[in-house]
Amino acid sequence: MDKRQKKLDFLIGIAHRAWVIRKSVNATNSKEDPVNQLIGICLIILSAVSFGTMAIFAVFASATGVTVESMLFLRFGIAAVMMFPIALLQKRRFPNGRDLLILIGMGVFGYAGMSFCYFTALTIIPPSLVAALLYLYPVFVAVLSVLFLNETFTRNRLMALGLAVSGAVLVIGVEFTGHIHGILLGITAAVIYSVYTIVGASVMKRNDAFTSSFVIITSAGTFYLLYSLGSGFFIPPTPGTWLNIIAIAVISTAIAIYAYFQGMKYTGAVNAAMLSTFEPVTTMVLTSWILGVHISPSQMAGASLIILSAIVVVMRTRKISAPV
Repeated sequence: MDKRQKKLDFLIGIAHRAWVIRKSVNATNSKEDPVNQLIGICLIILSAVSFGTMAIFAVFASATGVTVESMLFLRFGIAAVMMFPIALLQKRRFPNGRDLLILIGMGVFGYAGMSFCYFTALTIIPPSLVAALLYLYPVFVAVLSVLFLNETFTRNRLMALGLAVSGAVLVIGVEFTGHIHGILLGITAAVIYSVYTIVGASVMKRNDAFTSSFVIITSAGTFYLLYSLGSGFFIPPTPGTWLNIIAIAVISTAIAIYAYFQGMKYTGAVNAAMLSTFEPVTTMVLTSWILGVHISPSQMAGASLIILSAIVVVMRTRKISAPV
C-alpha cells in the first residue's frame, strides 16, 4: 500500500510540474510578458532603422534616373521573390479567407494610397512639412487603438507620445509654407498609414507576421507593376543602381515590414507607432555620416526626445511586469 501511494504521489508530482511548466510557457507567450515586450521594442526599433536607411539608398538609386514607380515596383517585387521560398522552406502558414483579402487591401490601398498622397504632397509643399505631417500618425493610431483595439491610454503613454511626435518634428525640421491642398494630402497619408497600422494589429493576432508581410508586399508590388506598365518601366542601368534597389527591397522592405508587424504583436499598435519615430533619427544620422549633411542643435534635441520616449515605453513595460 505504501509503495502504491508513493507511486501515486510521484505521478501526481510529475503532473503538477508539467502543469506549472505549461502555465509558465503560456505566460511567456502573452503580450504582457516582459521578455516578449522587450523583444517587441527591439523589433520595432530594428524596423524603424531599416526604414530609415531607405532614403540613403533611394538617393543613390534615383541619381541614375530611375522613376519612382519603377523603383517601388522593384522594391516590392524583389522583396516578394526573396520572401516566398523562405516561407515555403520554413513551412509557414499562409493567410486565407477574409484575412487574405484584408492583407491584399492593405498592400494595394494602404501602401499605394499612402504613397500617392505622400509623393503628390511633395510636389506641392516642402518635403520637411510633408514628413512632419506623416508623423502625426502615432497620434491617430493612439486614438484609433482606444476605439477599435481596446488599448488603454495611460499618462505615461501620453507622455511618450508627446515626446516622440515632438522629437520627430524637430529632427525633420518644418517649413510652414505651402498650399492647403498639399497639407491635406500629407494629413491624408498619415490617416491612411494609421488605419493600415490598426488593421494590421488586428489581423496579425490571427496570422503569421512573415507570410502576412509577404502578402502585403506582393500586393503592393502587383499594383506598381500595373502602374509602371501604363506609365513606362525603367530598367536600372548600372550594377550600383541594382545594389541600392536590392538593399531597399531586403533591408527597407522585407526586414522592415516583417519586424514592424512581429514587434507590434508584442508591443501593441500605439507603442509600435511611437517607437517608429526612430526612422527619421536614422535618416538624419546616415545623411550626416554618408552625405555630409550638417546636424543642427534642434535635430539633436529632437533625437534626444525620441530616445527619451523609448525609455518611457521601456520603463512602462517594466512597471507592468513587476510582481504584485
